[in-house]
Amino acid sequence: MNGFHLIELLATLVIVSILAFISVPLYTPYLVQARRMEATITLSKLAIAMEQYYIEHHTYRGATLTTLHFPNQTGKNHYQLAIRNHDNDFTLLATPHGFQAKHDLACNVLTLNSNGEKGMTGTGKVEECW
Repeated sequence: MNGFHLIELLATLVIVSILAFISVPLYTPYLVQARRMEATITLSKLAIAMEQYYIEHHTYRGATLTTLHFPNQTGKNHYQLAIRNHDNDFTLLATPHGFQAKHDLACNVLTLNSNGEKGMTGTGKVEECW
């Protein structure tokens, strides 16, 4: 008797399904954290670009993601980026989308302002989100 029997194939399929059922929920927090880290790094880079803009123009007003040569999202659109700026201050925002918004309730929207203050709108602690 050569080859696999149907019962062997079904047993293998059941084992693989159980392993996937266990491993995916364990992997999700790491995926959420990695995407959040990407957003915090992007906000930090954007803050540096805002400071460079201020040095050149003596105001933050007028600085946009386009003028700073930044996309309006991180990586594969896990976070949308936005700038709220005035003459002498700014706040940068990273708003989660899709999977990230559904699974990152602890941090939710990440913020960074012109004073270097880090924030978020979720239920967690700033230190854990940044």
